Amino acid sequence: MIQAPKTDAGRYYRPELDVVRFLAFMLVFLFHAICTTGDPRCSSVFKSYVPVVYAFAHACRFGLSLFFTLSAFLICELLLRERDATGTVHVKQFYIRRILRIWPLYYLGLLIGLAYAFLPGNDRNGVVEMGWFAIFMGSWYVVSHAIAVSPMSVLWSISVEEQFYLFAPWIAKYFSRRSLYGFCAVVLLMANGCLYSLGKAQAPDSSIWFNSLIQFECFAAGILLCLVLHGRLPAILLWQRLMLVAACAICWFFACYGLHSVFNSPSENPGSWPLIGGYALASLGCVLVMVAFLGINPRMLPGPVIYLGRISFGLYVYHELALDIIKRLPIGHAASFASPLSWLKAASTLGLTILMASLSYRYFETPFLKLKKRHAVIESQPIGG
Repeated sequence: MIQAPKTDAGRYYRPELDVVRFLAFMLVFLFHAICTTGDPRCSSVFKSYVPVVYAFAHACRFGLSLFFTLSAFLICELLLRERDATGTVHVKQFYIRRILRIWPLYYLGLLIGLAYAFLPGNDRNGVVEMGWFAIFMGSWYVVSHAIAVSPMSVLWSISVEEQFYLFAPWIAKYFSRRSLYGFCAVVLLMANGCLYSLGKAQAPDSSIWFNSLIQFECFAAGILLCLVLHGRLPAILLWQRLMLVAACAICWFFACYGLHSVFNSPSENPGSWPLIGGYALASLGCVLVMVAFLGINPRMLPGPVIYLGRISFGLYVYHELALDIIKRLPIGHAASFASPLSWLKAASTLGLTILMASLSYRYFETPFLKLKKRHAVIESQPIGG
């Protein structure tokens, strides 16, 4: 692979990563917005092709894996650049930046989740769940308990991110690049060991998907990509980039349709090796997407999509709330996955999500982001829209 030279060590902002963020969000949004289990109306439309349709729907879940891979890649890249530029990693500054970026919107989401739990007829388990989320143990709580019916239950994934941040700056500070390869190997062995055990025990999908140790496979993939590229950008042709995206789609689809790594009941658990293969394909697909976008000509990237990627954290936090609001409207009751109204329902939900995320970014998150910028060692994402 031909690679472009390194960029300025004092600044690292790649607008294509914002596009990847928005792509990751859209996949998660589709996974939550469309039907992924048996729907008679869906069966009547797609008939014998229903398993294929559901496999594509399940594959959208790996948008979250893409978020994790992107996060690990970018954090590793910024920290290693900081170490190269200053001789060390300023751990305190790292945590201040992460707190200012994540905690304000995260805890606002938890407050919304608490308020939602107390509404008449809603799931009171959401109160306990939000409590575990508040100490970043949400992923482990969901592994051992049924996930609450709450628009803020999606925040379990932030627990996984925060658990990654516990060791990320320390390994970047004290591990050589060679040692980081070894660290990633240990993480991959740990994740696949968990998959082997849970497959052998016929564990439910929730015990696998929400397991932080298993999700760390995506973080290892992101770190490995950072180490392999070593600050350079893939210089490949547009058709090659499109082929990489297509290869990612094939990986994710086969993980769901061929290996059944996403399933509905413990009796459908495919076993250890299909799970190991499925999650490996999920991580590989994420890396392929990253390589497909890194180094692309910025002039090919639509400005509105870059902006939507920039506010993707808000899009992620609010999208289930928007789904719940739309479901309570007449269109929400009329539309199903197989109904033409589903397109209008999805568009309305996406529009409401973008509106909430835009307002949140402009009036709530931006002041914290300006404070965060004061603690930056390597400049990264700009704040403006």
